[in-house]
Amino acid sequence: MRWVLKALRRAVCILAALAAGGALMANSAFAQAGPAPGGARMPAEHVNIVHELSLSAAQKLLAKGLGVAAERNLKLAISVVDRSGHQLAFARMDGAAIVTVEVAIGKARTAAFLKAPSKLFEDMINSGKPSMATVPGLLPLEGGMPVLLDGEVIGAVGVSGGTGETDQEIATLIAKSFAEF
Repeated sequence: MRWVLKALRRAVCILAALAAGGALMANSAFAQAGPAPGGARMPAEHVNIVHELSLSAAQKLLAKGLGVAAERNLKLAISVVDRSGHQLAFARMDGAAIVTVEVAIGKARTAAFLKAPSKLFEDMINSGKPSMATVPGLLPLEGGMPVLLDGEVIGAVGVSGGTGETDQEIATLIAKSFAEF
């Protein structure tokens, strides 16, 4: 019986500490979901509202790409990333070369970072700006396309396994298919 009372006291102390911490958090700048003290609201120019590609949409884009590749009898790797270049969906088709994995991911990341087709980066280097090749995390190969919602980049697609032109064409088809969802 004694140990039960001890456990209850300990639980009450823990709950009290959590409640006090919760009250402190509720008053902190980090936890304010509503208006600031005094009813003032943060000015809209201090807040960015962005849209992100959802996992569901990424999976649909991936399925679209896999369907196009199968129709054309291509063996591809396809990467779909969010607006910050982080992976949402990926597939390497049976028979696609191992190297296509990192290349597809790199093309998608490049398109997301540049907010433009990865071919733009390739063209920069080919037009006499080879120092651009030293930019960390970017891959100067065509085959990456941003996914747009009302002109805003919300994600990107990278395709690898065909020629550069074929990869770019399929990445473009995939990215444009987002408007059909």
